[in-house]
Amino acid sequence: MILEALFRGNLSPPDIVYPADPKYKKLNQEICELQDQLIPHLSENDQKLLNELIGKIYATQTIESEAYFAFAIVIGLQLQKEVNEMLQRLDVT
Repeated sequence: MILEALFRGNLSPPDIVYPADPKYKKLNQEICELQDQLIPHLSENDQKLLNELIGKIYATQTIESEAYFAFAIVIGLQLQKEVNEMLQRLDVT
């Protein structure tokens, strides 16, 4: 059951879902290449700052993704509720 998997921590969309858009893989590859080009030109302190910046960007993206996921769940539940109400009014079971 989905609820049980969620409760037990066995359902983690980031571990299961990988964006199918080919641009996603390409952009990630370009990010790595740019980092590889930039790192040799930075001091050790600047490299640490860059890594900290990248980490904070990823952290904010994770928070945004969690909020979008929660919103999508709420919308899905609301849609299901509205469909059930319509079916009851139409007396369709």
